[in-house]
Amino acid sequence: MVGDAFQILQRSLLGEAIDLLDGVAVFVWNEERHYVAVNEEACRLVGLDRQALIGMLVGELSPDRAAGDLERVRGAGVTEGTSSFTRPDGELVEISWTTLHTRVAGLPYMVSLVRRRVSS
Repeated sequence: MVGDAFQILQRSLLGEAIDLLDGVAVFVWNEERHYVAVNEEACRLVGLDRQALIGMLVGELSPDRAAGDLERVRGAGVTEGTSSFTRPDGELVEISWTTLHTRVAGLPYMVSLVRRRVSS
């Protein structure tokens, strides 16, 4: 496989691998703080389907809409933190997250990897 075909294959494999991750929710969001892509685990974690999540504001379900965390993320490369949010069914979910800057189609985006926090 050469050049463009190899790159397309790699991106396709990575996309499917990320979409089907178990236990790690992946959220891709833009500079306006809107989710533009989420994996299946993100839907399970939040309790909403993709159609409901796409376009939602980052932090919409979190206390204070995650204002402090969003400020930290904008000015840093790799940012980690903990937070919580309330699902539409009323369940409080405690999470750990890592957010990184990336590019999609040459434009700047953020990708957040989110896991449920385990109580010790």
